[in-house]
Amino acid sequence: MGHTFKLFFPLLLINISIWCCEFGYLNINDGCYFKKDIDFLQALIDNSQSGNNPPPHNLEVLNLGWQLWENGRLIEFCCSSSTNTECKMNYKLSGNLPAEISNLTELQMISLESNNINGTLPPGIGNLVKLEELTLSSNNMRGKIPEEIGNMVSLQTLSLKGNNYSGMLPREIVKLKNMEWMYLSSNQLTGNIPDELGEMMEFKYLNLSNNHFTGHIPSGLGNLEKLQYLNLSQNQLIGHIPSELGKLNIYRLNLEFNQLTGNISEELGNLTEIVDLNLESNKLNGKIPASLSNLKRLKKLELQNNHLSGELPLDISGWEELEELNLSNNQLTGSFPLGLLGLKNLKSLNLSFNYLKGDIPFSLIQNENLELLYLHVNNLNGIIPEAVCKRKNPIKLLFYNNAFCPPYPNCISYIGKQLCGN
Repeated sequence: MGHTFKLFFPLLLINISIWCCEFGYLNINDGCYFKKDIDFLQALIDNSQSGNNPPPHNLEVLNLGWQLWENGRLIEFCCSSSTNTECKMNYKLSGNLPAEISNLTELQMISLESNNINGTLPPGIGNLVKLEELTLSSNNMRGKIPEEIGNMVSLQTLSLKGNNYSGMLPREIVKLKNMEWMYLSSNQLTGNIPDELGEMMEFKYLNLSNNHFTGHIPSGLGNLEKLQYLNLSQNQLIGHIPSELGKLNIYRLNLEFNQLTGNISEELGNLTEIVDLNLESNKLNGKIPASLSNLKRLKKLELQNNHLSGELPLDISGWEELEELNLSNNQLTGSFPLGLLGLKNLKSLNLSFNYLKGDIPFSLIQNENLELLYLHVNNLNGIIPEAVCKRKNPIKLLFYNNAFCPPYPNCISYIGKQLCGN
C-alpha cells in the first residue's frame, strides 16, 4: 500500500501541471499559451532554416523576435533585421509566410519588414479581424493581394512596400474604413486606382508610388480631409491633375514620373499647408499658375521636365520659406525672375534648359544661403559678376550655353559655349 501511494503522488503532480492550462493551450515555463499561436511562431522558425542567416533551429519559440501576450494569446509580434527598435534581431526570417497566421485571431500588430519572406499572402489573413497593423515591407513576397483583406475591418496600417505583389488592388480593400496609413510602393501592381479610395475618410498617408497603375487620378481623393501625404509617383497615370486635390490639407504631394497632361490646376494654390510639391517629369503645359504663390509654407517645388511655358509669376513673395526650386527643362521665357531675389532661404535654384534672357542680378550671387545655381542652356547675357569667387560659402555653378561675355570669373572651371553679343 505504501508503494502505491508513492507512485500515485508524483502522477498527481504531473496531472495538475498538465491540467493548469485550458484546452488548446500549452504550458511553457509555467505560463499558458494558445497552441495555434505557438504553432505559427514555430513555423516561422522552421520555414527559415533553408535561408541565409536563419534564427537558430533550436531557438525557444517565445524568444523569436519581440512578442506581447495577453491571457495566453499573441497580441503583438515583430521581427526585423533593419529597424532600430526592440524588433531588431541579428537573424532573418525566410520561406513562405506560414498559413498558420490565419489562426492569430487576437493579433493586433505584426511587423516582419526587411526579411527574406517569400510566397504569397495567405487568404486566411482575412481572419485577423482585430489586426490594426500589418507590415511586411521589404521582403520577396509575390502574387495578388487577396480579396479577403477586406475582412480585416480593424486595419489602420497596411505596409507592403518593396515586394513583388502584382495584379489589381482588390476592390474589397475599400471596405477598410479605419485605414489611416497605406504604403504599397515599389511593387508590380496594375490597373486603375479605385475611385472608392476617396471614401476612406480616415486616410492620413497614401503611397502607391513605383507601380504600374494606369488611368486617371481619382477626383474623390480630394475628399480625404485628414490626408497629409499623397504619393502616386512613378506610375503610368494619364489625364489632368484633378482640381479637387486643391481641397486637401496636405503637407506633401508627389505625382512625378507619370504621363499627366494639361495645365497645372489653379486650385493647387489652395494647398496652404503644403511643404513639398513635386510634379516633375510629366507632360504638363501652360503657365505656372499665379495661385502657387499662395503656398507660404512651401520649402520644395519641383516642376522640371514638363512642357511649361511663359514667364514665372511676377509675385512670388509668398515663397519666403522656399529652399529648393527646380524648373529646368521646360519652355519658360522672359527675363530672369526678379521675384527670386527676395527668397533668402533659397538653397538650390535650377532654371537650366529654358529660354530665359537678360542679366543675372548681382544680389542673387550675394545670397550666401544659395548652394546650387544652375542656369545653363538659356539665353542669359551680360557679365557673370566676379562676386561669385568672393563668396564665403561654396556654391555649385553651371552657366554654359548662354550669351555671357568675358571676362569670366577664374573660379568657374567650365564656361562652355557662350554666344557673347547675341
